[in-house]
Amino acid sequence: MAIRYGIAETIGFRREMEDAHAVREEEESGLFCAEVYDGHAGSVAAAIASDMLTPYFLRRRREGGTLHGNEFSPESLREAYIATDRRIVDQGTESGAAAATLYLHRGRFLAANVGDVRIVIGEGRRAKVLTVDHKPDLPEEMARIEALGGRVISLDVPRLEGFLAMSRALGDAPLKPFVTAEPRIAEGVLGSRDELAIIACDGIWDVLSPEEGVALALRAGEPSKGALLLQTTAIERGSMDNITVIVIDLKGYTAACERKRLQVTRVLDWAAGMIKL
Repeated sequence: MAIRYGIAETIGFRREMEDAHAVREEEESGLFCAEVYDGHAGSVAAAIASDMLTPYFLRRRREGGTLHGNEFSPESLREAYIATDRRIVDQGTESGAAAATLYLHRGRFLAANVGDVRIVIGEGRRAKVLTVDHKPDLPEEMARIEALGGRVISLDVPRLEGFLAMSRALGDAPLKPFVTAEPRIAEGVLGSRDELAIIACDGIWDVLSPEEGVALALRAGEPSKGALLLQTTAIERGSMDNITVIVIDLKGYTAACERKRLQVTRVLDWAAGMIKL
């Protein structure tokens, strides 16, 4: 069945719009995907990622790759992140992008991210965050950076080498190898109580909690109205950044799910050396 969604985006108070996004549906296979890329130091990295990352993943899916049957695999999604990062660096740009990508297939999901774009699932007043903000001062991130000879310097916020306020991103060639494009991927099954999903950049989450975001999107009713309400509320609360937000209506999609509540069955994070069942 078709999944309803809404998108809102604005340059905000910045000189350049550096964000990008994409939504794709494969009617024959039943695959739905939504992506937000929050660019920095220019828009090139985000633009490349929005054009390449998911098409690369879907091509590997069709070719077989590391997939098993009709399932989509975290390993193939990891390949897509790494290949996209390599393409961005090979283009000679110094720009980078945080990224979050959500894939839905037959009641299952893959939720991947690098950086601080978040994926949030809403169930009534409950908000389930499927991503992790990759900040340089997280103990595991700082340990990885310092083991490679890098530094985390606290200025206004902790910054990698005194510049980047995140430890994972696509691109950012001048900060390699300290910044990595290795994604954290959560795999699981949706529940019949899951009502919506929100994918948004930090222009939203810097001023809204996940619970507030879910409440606003549900109050708006239509996903397009929900996305716009999140955007306008963030601006009213003082967000100065580019804003991109996608709201996905899951109610029809999850109505037939066997479980009542979402379950994360596996988390894969190669940069942290972790596969959690």
